[in-house]
Amino acid sequence: MAAGHVPLTRLTKSTLSALPATVRRPTYDRARLTPGIVHLGLGAFARAHLCEYTEDALELAFGAWGVTGASLQRPDQRDRLSPQDGLYTLLKRAPAGPDLRLIGCLGAVLVAPESPAALIARMASPDTRIVSLTVTEKGYCHDPATGRLRADHPDIVNDLTHPDAPRSAVGLIVAALKARRAAGLGPFTALSCD
Repeated sequence: MAAGHVPLTRLTKSTLSALPATVRRPTYDRARLTPGIVHLGLGAFARAHLCEYTEDALELAFGAWGVTGASLQRPDQRDRLSPQDGLYTLLKRAPAGPDLRLIGCLGAVLVAPESPAALIARMASPDTRIVSLTVTEKGYCHDPATGRLRADHPDIVNDLTHPDAPRSAVGLIVAALKARRAAGLGPFTALSCD
């Protein structure tokens, strides 16, 4: 092994003690988190902003809402984050040097095309208070000129034909709200971060 080479160890809840002291760790008990937020479109923006703000709230003991991430297209994020128990490190560059923070609020990562029913069930759960989105303007399946939903969009056509297996963020939200209503639950807050 070359001098100065440090072997890489996969980040998991069992390897946290091996992290350098310069990495800030959660001070709250991750085991007490409930999936209070479901985020559709778990890309870099959500991981660097929504999850960090959630982390701040957890550190200040403003509830115990964890985040369930959801991919609307591919399993990439789930395949990267699940072996790490949902943990990842957020790096912020600053004049004083890098700021490294372990993000621990992320729990499960669901993949809508693999199991829309599982995602709808999580969104319809009484524990879910917020469904947030970062799906870009294309993900809303609307016509930017009119602001109206494009009824001819292939995902919307699918959602109208197969409401129990929606493909779009709009269809997933409608299906989850319908399930909540049938269960006698109130709506969640839908929060677009785009």
